[in-house]
Amino acid sequence: MKLSNREFDAMQSRWRKWVNRKLEIPGFRDWGMDFAGKDILEIGCGSGYSASLIVQDHPKSYTGVDLMPEQLEKAEALGLSNARFVQGDVADLGCFRDASFDMIVDFMILHHVEGWRTFLDEAFRVLRPGGEMYINDLTRKGVHLTDFLFHWGHAEEPLFSMQEFEAQANRSGFVTAERCNYMGLDCCFKFQKPERAENRMQ
Repeated sequence: MKLSNREFDAMQSRWRKWVNRKLEIPGFRDWGMDFAGKDILEIGCGSGYSASLIVQDHPKSYTGVDLMPEQLEKAEALGLSNARFVQGDVADLGCFRDASFDMIVDFMILHHVEGWRTFLDEAFRVLRPGGEMYINDLTRKGVHLTDFLFHWGHAEEPLFSMQEFEAQANRSGFVTAERCNYMGLDCCFKFQKPERAENRMQ
């Protein structure tokens, strides 16, 4: 699902960049997130602001995926070294080989993705054993509140509760390492892929 015009404009704003720089990434660093020397996949990379922060830590590689070409145009214009941007639906990561990334990050995009359950299966596939996935996203309750306040017009189908999301991630094979929520509006997770593939839950 593409962003509405109102939300697209909000995602380019100074306050959204401030949240990413001052809250999201530092919060995940407290859980051990370290980009250095790793192959990173960001889903819903948008205009590339998160990418510009990530590459400062010298990852081995950075790949950003986004559905909207107008976002990717902005990201490409940043001219970031060692970064590539791919247009696509994050529910279909078929262009990436098995076990090709060390880390996956999500900064508030999965509440737009009807196929978020399929994404979790795909994320498990493309992560290397022992890899990490960091998720910061709005819950169903959080989306309903933002739509009431800002009239962004989200679809209902992609929405989830924190419990629904974690249960699906565990079914996909991930182990929950860390979790937190903010008044039930926003949920954060650190998931890990077990070192041994046979640990995947059915």
